[in-house]
Amino acid sequence: MKKSARWIPAAIVPAAVVAAGIVVPSMAANAEVVLPEKTPQQVLALAASSTGAAFSGTVEQTSDLGLPDVSALQGSGGAGDSTSDALELLTGSHTAKVFVDGADKQRVQVVEDLAERDVTRDGDSVWTWDSSRKEVTHLTLPDTTGVPAPTSLPDGSAVPQTPAELASALLAAVEPTTTVTATDNVEVAGRTAYQVVLTPDDPATLVGSATLTVDSETGVPLKVVVAAKGQADPAVSVGFTSVDFRTPSSDVFAFTPPAGADVTEVAVPARDDARADQARPATGQAPERTVLGSGWSTIVGVTPPASDPGAPSAGSSPTGPASAPSALLDQVLTPVEGGSVLQTSLVSVFVGDDGRVWAGAVDADALRAAVAAS
Repeated sequence: MKKSARWIPAAIVPAAVVAAGIVVPSMAANAEVVLPEKTPQQVLALAASSTGAAFSGTVEQTSDLGLPDVSALQGSGGAGDSTSDALELLTGSHTAKVFVDGADKQRVQVVEDLAERDVTRDGDSVWTWDSSRKEVTHLTLPDTTGVPAPTSLPDGSAVPQTPAELASALLAAVEPTTTVTATDNVEVAGRTAYQVVLTPDDPATLVGSATLTVDSETGVPLKVVVAAKGQADPAVSVGFTSVDFRTPSSDVFAFTPPAGADVTEVAVPARDDARADQARPATGQAPERTVLGSGWSTIVGVTPPASDPGAPSAGSSPTGPASAPSALLDQVLTPVEGGSVLQTSLVSVFVGDDGRVWAGAVDADALRAAVAAS
């Protein structure tokens, strides 16, 4: 496995998450759900007002990106298995428990095949836990006390101060390349909800359309679904099957590493240390990112740290459990000039021989052309 393949999850997962944040129209719209009429701007304002909400529930995620079945090779454990985890998130169905208490207390718990994976945030402390590997990571978010909020956006316009202003700013940003409409009201997890449909006007993107489903009372997003062009079934669907708007117990967010767990402290650079003109980050810090284009055709490039002793060198042939990620990648990557590509119905990834990984919601040819021209 080439060294650059180790960085595929860093590109795929953010792209999948971004895709899951834009949504397609629900095919089960319920005409009997009658709610006061709202414009798309009003629905977005309602969603923007829910940032301090408290709730818990069960979320189901399904993905159909046209990837081959790699289930027989997943879950092998061992070093480098984050690749397997990334591919697993892009295939099949997954269920998670979600707990939220405002903007700084969240927990997501995935339990599958007698194993548990958790991400827990309590204030400035963030923990991850993988029971199958008995691995814990911990990071402390930087202190932003006394840091003034920005007063303007990159285009010079003022930062929105109210949910309505934020909704107007969002609409202004997406409408040049997106048709935004309100559609039928629906019921999700026993809750009545509004839907806003986003249809890209960009012919280069693989995204066909998207819909945001918003709780009619609280404004909390209840479901996101992403449709790919030319594909009948949703590419990604994430939604609540049950939801409770009572405040979760504080005990839910209190994490203590289990006995015998391997705990790793992750360094987070301070705000002043994260300037773009600094040298590439050291091993163990976030890889360098490059953004090409804008809107629905945005392409993100990830450059791994200059030295990564944990990554296999080019041409190496690992054996045993740690070789499973290489076998997974062999199934989904296609060799091309200058590297390898992964083409799905919604996202394309190019793994360059130079160690860089690029991803975007465009087809593989367009992705490679943009990278070559950068």
